[in-house]
Amino acid sequence: MLRIRFVSGLVLLLWSLVFSVSALPAENGCVSCHKNPAFYSQYPKLHEYYQQWVASPHEQAGVSCEDCHGGRASATSIEEAHAGVLPMNDKRSTLYYQKQPETCGQCHGDKQRQFLQSKHYAALMDQRAAPTCTTCHPAMSRRPELRNIVLHACRNCHGEGNSENLPLIADQAERVFNQLNIAGGLLGWTRIHYESHGWPDDSQQRVRDLEDRYHWILNRVHQFDLQQTEDSIVAILMELRKTFDDARRTYEQRSAEDAAES
Repeated sequence: MLRIRFVSGLVLLLWSLVFSVSALPAENGCVSCHKNPAFYSQYPKLHEYYQQWVASPHEQAGVSCEDCHGGRASATSIEEAHAGVLPMNDKRSTLYYQKQPETCGQCHGDKQRQFLQSKHYAALMDQRAAPTCTTCHPAMSRRPELRNIVLHACRNCHGEGNSENLPLIADQAERVFNQLNIAGGLLGWTRIHYESHGWPDDSQQRVRDLEDRYHWILNRVHQFDLQQTEDSIVAILMELRKTFDDARRTYEQRSAEDAAES
């Protein structure tokens, strides 16, 4: 009986080990190759891309090289791994500038739907000079909304002396993106403020509504209707600043009361 139990236990142990090993994900071939420091000496730019990817939202979401560039991450040779991978300037590439909305839209469908309604997309499909996804959102940027990147892109086409006589709206774009950044910061502060006070009254629902409106605006930005975006974000900013001012007055009043008591 003891031997039977021992054998049964051993079988279960071996089975659990086999199951555990088989459950472990195999390492991505793209990652294992490109992370090698020796790779830097021959391909410094590609190694730099890997370093950017490691610190990117794509890495955090489990999106790897082959998901956008193609190829086979499970391949055992360089030739197999890069089969089907094409330069971005090749019209057949999934990252060709006209195809980026389709490729990126596989994960970012909400933003893609807004972009498809924009004049920029119409110009892009007409093969005219127009921004595509990576114009404003470097694929591996930790903060793809970086204001400077967007502003440079805006001023290239909508700045003084542009060759196509396009509207001079770069200054308005700068103002709108500043407002979006300020609103994002105030939203974070407002959530922390109310949370630290135990979410009084209906504050939790109000903050949730403001956050929903803010993210709705961020998606609508991809239509590039600056006036509509500015009108919407100004309304949110007014509510957030009122909350900030109320909190400041309460703090000053309590500080004055504490000082009087002491």
